[in-house]
Amino acid sequence: MMTKTEIPVFDTSNDYHEAIGFPHRSHIPNFDVYSIERLEPSARRCMPPYRQGFYHIGLLSYVGESKLNINTDWLALGEYTLWFVVPGQVFSWVRDEKMAGYNIMFKKEFLMHVVPNLVEDFPFLKMSESKVLLPTEEEHSSLLFDAQRMNSVFDNPHPYQEKMLEGMLVSFLYFCKAVHERYKSTENHLTRAQMITQQFEILVDKMYVDTKNVSDYAEELNITPNYLTTTVKKLTGKSAKDVIQERLLVESKSLLKFSGLDIAEIAYRLNFQEPTHFTRFFKKLSGTTPNKFRQAE
Repeated sequence: MMTKTEIPVFDTSNDYHEAIGFPHRSHIPNFDVYSIERLEPSARRCMPPYRQGFYHIGLLSYVGESKLNINTDWLALGEYTLWFVVPGQVFSWVRDEKMAGYNIMFKKEFLMHVVPNLVEDFPFLKMSESKVLLPTEEEHSSLLFDAQRMNSVFDNPHPYQEKMLEGMLVSFLYFCKAVHERYKSTENHLTRAQMITQQFEILVDKMYVDTKNVSDYAEELNITPNYLTTTVKKLTGKSAKDVIQERLLVESKSLLKFSGLDIAEIAYRLNFQEPTHFTRFFKKLSGTTPNKFRQAE
C-alpha cells in the first residue's frame, strides 16, 4: 500500500492515461471523453491510490466486479451508476474487464466562459457531496445518449468542435444536477427502516475490519442488536451478520486476487486472530479455500 507521501497526482487526463497504460490521448485542452470499453485490452485493471487535477464523471452501464474507492470509502455501485471524482480526492479502483459506459474528464477552465462558478452551479461537484448517484433506467438512457453524442463530436473534427462540446457538457451537468436533486429529496423522505439500513451499510464499509459483532454496529446506531437485525432483514432479506460477512468476503477475494500478501497476512489484515479462522470463514461463505480461490484466479 502506498504511503500518503507517495500518492501520485495526475494533472491532466493525458497524464492519467499514460499512467494506466491507455494509448488514448485528448487533442482538446482540458476536456476528454471516451467509452470505457476502449480501456481493454491495454489499460491496467487495478489502480492504487492517486489524486488528479481534473473532474472525472463516470457513467456506467455495466459494473460487474468493478470497485471504486474515494477517500477510503468504497462506493456502492448499482446496475446504473453515475459517479464523480473531483480534484484533490484520493481515488483507487478495480475494473472489471467488461465494465462499460463513458468517462468524461474536464478541468474547470474548459467551462470558464459559460460557468464561471462551477461548484456553485453544480453542487454535486463539491468535495463533501455524494460521490455516486444511482439514476433510474430512464435517467440513465438520457445520460447515455448525451455521452454518446459528446463522444461522437469529440471523435469527428469540426470547426466548432470545442464550442459544441462546451455546450453539451453544460447540458450533461444540468441533467446530473436534476438527478442529484431528486436523489437528495428521496434521501429526505426515507422511512426510519430505510435510514437505519442505509446508515448500517455505510458503517459496515467503515468498520467491517475492526468489528464483526452486530452489537457494535447497533451501539453506533443507538438501537438494540435485535432491532437492527430485524430491520435489515425486512429490507434486504439478509441478516445484519450476513451483510457484515459478505463485505468481509468481498474484501478477502479482492486481496487474494490483487495483492501479493500471503494467506496469513490477509487474515491478520482483516483482523482474524488466526489464519485458520480466516480459512474456515472463507470456505464457509465461498465453498472453497483461500488457496484454491487464488489458484483458480
